[in-house]
Amino acid sequence: MNEAASGPDQTSLELSPAGSTQNSADRMAAVVARAADASCAMIHITDRQHLRLIGGHGMPPGFEHRQPAPIASTLAGLVLHSGFPVAIRDTHSDIRVPIDAPVRSTSLRSYAGFPIRDPDGNIVGVCAVANTTCRDWSPEQLAGVDDGAQACTAFVAEFLAREREHHQRVFLDTLLDSLDTGVAACDAGGRMVLVNRSLRERLGTDTVAGGAEDWAARLPITDPNGTPVPAPQTSLLRALHGESVRGAEHLLHLHGQRRLFRINGHPIASDQGQPLGAVAVFHDITAAHHADRLQQMLNRTKDDYLNLVGHELRTPLSIIGLYLDELHIADPDTPAAVLQPMIAGARRGSERLRRLVEQLLDLSALDAGRSPLHRADINLSAEVADTVRQLTARAVDNDITLSCQVPDHVPQHADRARMRQLVHVLLDNALAYTPAGGSIIVTLTTHRSAVELTVEDTGYGIPAHELPHVFERFFRGAIATEKAIPGTGLGLTIAQLIAERHHGTITAAPNPGHHRGTTLHVSLPH
Repeated sequence: MNEAASGPDQTSLELSPAGSTQNSADRMAAVVARAADASCAMIHITDRQHLRLIGGHGMPPGFEHRQPAPIASTLAGLVLHSGFPVAIRDTHSDIRVPIDAPVRSTSLRSYAGFPIRDPDGNIVGVCAVANTTCRDWSPEQLAGVDDGAQACTAFVAEFLAREREHHQRVFLDTLLDSLDTGVAACDAGGRMVLVNRSLRERLGTDTVAGGAEDWAARLPITDPNGTPVPAPQTSLLRALHGESVRGAEHLLHLHGQRRLFRINGHPIASDQGQPLGAVAVFHDITAAHHADRLQQMLNRTKDDYLNLVGHELRTPLSIIGLYLDELHIADPDTPAAVLQPMIAGARRGSERLRRLVEQLLDLSALDAGRSPLHRADINLSAEVADTVRQLTARAVDNDITLSCQVPDHVPQHADRARMRQLVHVLLDNALAYTPAGGSIIVTLTTHRSAVELTVEDTGYGIPAHELPHVFERFFRGAIATEKAIPGTGLGLTIAQLIAERHHGTITAAPNPGHHRGTTLHVSLPH
């Protein structure tokens, strides 16, 4: 019988789930049936809301499929409500049997039930026997049922304790499975006992059984630098050996992605200090780490922008203002030859400001996707060579040798203007950081799947600690400050965005060997 769908004030009769405990209860019922010389025996427990049949022997066919009935309509309910044994000779004629009692529709005719009490004397169930014929129960038969009820005290207490433990486990498992945080635990012997839903889904496995060491060895885990973490160094096994681990950051390589986790590990012990196992908690901090990096970049960008405003904007504005003041106070009869340098200086400052504003607007458009690419089939060799020719005069003025090594024809599907801008930025950077007497070599080569563009100079070079930052917006290296090299720190950022918009990459590296200078390398899919 299943739980009754009764009203709020009604309790009902139900069968407990089958299992090892019910098998033991069935054996106990068989012993009671033999002691009372009865054809049927039943063991019920109650939680004051429901009556559950946990064991039975010789049950009438179909008894387990009966519809739920209120406890007040059952014979066991008579025992529970009175608190005393109930013996019935004929269930069909005894006035104590409710008219709607389920027993009336079975072949059972006589009944005897005794309360089962816990060690504190509270009624927790009913031990009962029944027969298919009317019977006056003898004292010996009733004593057998009474003995069975008393024997059930410890049995039912154990059953209820196991049930409470099961309910607690279900509650805990459901609670842990509702967390987005991953949780794994093992017992003191190193046997895995828990991997919650979040962690199982991330790892792509439903397997929990096995040893903690084997489980940890299968984790796709590395340190932040990509070095594999041995199983004994994982937080779970460190905790299993008594160590409390907090804030250990590791990468889990999951489904082709790298996720950063902060993994804490804690030993589990009893109140007396006896080791019970260990637990590891996996916090996915990938998004938080990314947000922190973005915040740091934002702060650095803000500082760099303030520096830009303080220097790159103020300097040309000061120059323009100075020349305008000179022009304002100049005598009307001042010769043009004297005024011309002032006008030229103001024009240079204005041009510097114009370039800066254009770079800022261009960067913003590329960032926001407001500058669509106008792709066409172009000869990349011609575009590179022509851009080099445009800057040759500047190289000559600075005593720099500029050479170009490109094939006659390299077809490429790309935005012509952006490709020329990319080459111009790289050459402009090389010219700015190469002193007189130096050289710059531009090379274009083709491979099966990519076009490679390199700009190699013999300039000041880039310190190793600055290499990771050269493509960050507003970044200005120590050499730029030391040598007072003009610039905004936006050129290489724009070059990187152009390369990436064409599904390519750009890198900066020191020249091989002990040669000074830098090589900028662009790879574009062909």
